Amino acid sequence: MGQEGFEVEYANSGEDGLKKINEQDYQIVFLDESMPRMTGGQAFKKIRKFSRVPVAFISGFITPEKKRQVMAMGAVSCLEKPLDLARVKSLIHTVAQRNFQN
Repeated sequence: MGQEGFEVEYANSGEDGLKKINEQDYQIVFLDESMPRMTGGQAFKKIRKFSRVPVAFISGFITPEKKRQVMAMGAVSCLEKPLDLARVKSLIHTVAQRNFQN
């Protein structure tokens, strides 16, 4: 995504991601459901305690039920791996427009 003109930061774990989100503003956060020491769902619940940043979930295998759960939690999207770059870019642009309008 950096090659597409987006500024991208990575976190090595859920804890690292939480720290970064707490210290800096982001336009969107992508959470992998399978992260070391913390699931994406657990991280999302913790993020919501201190931030309203839009969150999209990523998973190598997502059941329809899991997708319903994360969307009900307030995720902006739930993407399945392998990621479709055009879909990711479209999501980022949509979220950026919403942020701009608010």
